[in-house]
Amino acid sequence: MLALSVFYLILALLRPGELGLGDVKLSGFIGLSLGWLGWHVLTLGAIAGPALGALGAAVLLLVVRSEGRTTIPFAPFMLLGAVIGILVR
Repeated sequence: MLALSVFYLILALLRPGELGLGDVKLSGFIGLSLGWLGWHVLTLGAIAGPALGALGAAVLLLVVRSEGRTTIPFAPFMLLGAVIGILVR
């Protein structure tokens, strides 16, 4: 829990306005849930969330032709990554 929360807090502090504190709080709960199942599940879930977010942003840019300033909520991708980490376990 602490490892993932600190990681997201550092990201939020490095890029203010890009990652909200709600995402940092959510990362703590995701870290607790995935960490309970093991480090391999935590690592996979932590990597899958941003990877899915990047894929979603790429699809949005290519298919919808949105601008680079379009905001995308990150929490759904974090949750989907956590689910993938749990299911692949």
